[in-house]
Amino acid sequence: MGGTVEVTGLSKTYGSQNIWHDLTIALPPGEITAMMGPSGTGKSVFLKSLMGIVEPEEGEVLINGVDMVSAKESHRLEMRKSFGVLFQDGALFGSMNVYDNVAFPLREHTRKNETEIRDVVMEKLEMVGLVGQEHKVPGEISGGMKKRAGLARSLVTDPEIILIDEPDSGLDPVRTSNLAQLLVDVNVLTDATMLVVTHNIELARTLPDNLGMLYRRELVMFGPREEFLLTDHPVVSQFMSGDPEGPIGMSEEVDHRRVGPRDLSPDGPYPSDTAVLSHHARAIEVLPRQLVPRDGQPRAAAERHRERVSSGAAQLYVADDDERERARANPVRDPLTRSLRSIGNVFAFALDTIRATFRRPFAGQEALEQFWFVVSVSWVPAILVAIPFGAVIALQLGTLTVQVGAQSFTGAASVLAVVQQAAPIVTSLVVAGAGGAAICADLGARTIRDETDAMKVIGVSPIQRLVVPRVLACIGAAVLLNGLVSVVGVVGGYVFNVMVQGGTPGAYLASFTALAQLSDLWVGELKAVIFGFVAGVIACHRGLNTAPGPKGVGDSVNQSVVITFLLLFFVNFVITTLYLQLVPGKGA
Repeated sequence: MGGTVEVTGLSKTYGSQNIWHDLTIALPPGEITAMMGPSGTGKSVFLKSLMGIVEPEEGEVLINGVDMVSAKESHRLEMRKSFGVLFQDGALFGSMNVYDNVAFPLREHTRKNETEIRDVVMEKLEMVGLVGQEHKVPGEISGGMKKRAGLARSLVTDPEIILIDEPDSGLDPVRTSNLAQLLVDVNVLTDATMLVVTHNIELARTLPDNLGMLYRRELVMFGPREEFLLTDHPVVSQFMSGDPEGPIGMSEEVDHRRVGPRDLSPDGPYPSDTAVLSHHARAIEVLPRQLVPRDGQPRAAAERHRERVSSGAAQLYVADDDERERARANPVRDPLTRSLRSIGNVFAFALDTIRATFRRPFAGQEALEQFWFVVSVSWVPAILVAIPFGAVIALQLGTLTVQVGAQSFTGAASVLAVVQQAAPIVTSLVVAGAGGAAICADLGARTIRDETDAMKVIGVSPIQRLVVPRVLACIGAAVLLNGLVSVVGVVGGYVFNVMVQGGTPGAYLASFTALAQLSDLWVGELKAVIFGFVAGVIACHRGLNTAPGPKGVGDSVNQSVVITFLLLFFVNFVITTLYLQLVPGKGA
């Protein structure tokens, strides 16, 4: 029998918007459950909450007795191996072909050899009708094929719990029917607990054993399919019949304003004209035939479901008026609390990155590829900025030293300013503005395509696999470019001082060797390490927490660059102050 899923008192809020409140539901083990509801009611968020990808403010989610809300992330990763998840758009890894996408969970979590892996992968690809397409990358196949490949990947480890988000999106009616039939056949073979989120009424009427509906921040109804479909509840009847007249309007915001508790009660129809309710009640008169396995063999889950219904153990749940009043509450978290929480999340993310750096396996190839990428997009801008930077510093300091009669110290002042201040700042700003922005955009695109969530479900930490290599790449690039910028800046300042300001080459070099220390060079490199770490962490954090859509990615990139710049100048001030206080000057 499949895994157990028990949800109690779950509440989730994004900013000032409450998604759902005090949500309680238990999925019958081994049975197929479908969850419906108008757009914007948080069905996909509910799926992610079950997997521990989204963290609710209140409540618990027990998966085989383990609370995914309070468990440590390492424990969550382990628990997610019992899940198979089909995301709405497939969530395939864009850099892998279809075969490698499907094989990925087996290579990560089993000791099967490649021959055994190929046998399993080809079996699943044949099951979903993708044999012959295994060599293609996701960009070369249609949306429906991506969804079928995602289903094949979700099944390779024979999961106890299968979650399916909008299985019909991107598929024509025939393939939707075939996919529904496939899900029934999978349930026969695995006896897995299955939860399907769908808007497809025909799918909801014929596929599941149980049905539920989310509406206005609450679970309106949940129970056996045969009772759910024959209800005269206004919201359920309107949704199942697709009638424009009734409590459900064009948007959730309108629904919240126009509907009261009595309007949602079967005893208090909406609108006041009872003809509307009568129309809804007549909309579902005959229980449609449920899908059966292709081979005709009995489905164990269906047998258990009939026993539960006949014994009275499975009863239809309908939200009462008191629950609706509680669901209407829309808690708004204090802005200061939200800000402090966001800052705390960044620090926690940085600590997780540091810890993950020392875990195995280490993504060495990914780190080298990212290092080469960051350096390739940063070294030219860094040099182009370093030359005028060194010249401007030489000009300013040369003019100042002439005014105070200390022209012989121009070289030392210029070189120290470049090595300690200009080089680390220029390097890190370029790394953040070029490499960091690209990293943020890449991770943001992966996030909105659900690739990072797919990694978590497979039991792979995105921090270890994606973040650590990119942060180390930013650190390595910052250290390398810091040395390059220091040389270019010093040479630029030297040339400008000697050729433009008429300085003496010997005096320029002599003052530098007289006052500079080796620790000055080390503090510049230390700054480069810290600045590179900050740039990498902020870029990755914003990328993995981007809002949906292209605009969300663009906003994350902009926030990444701005936040990094502000932090770099603050950290530079702190490090410089500590260095000047703790390290005495040469000759002091």
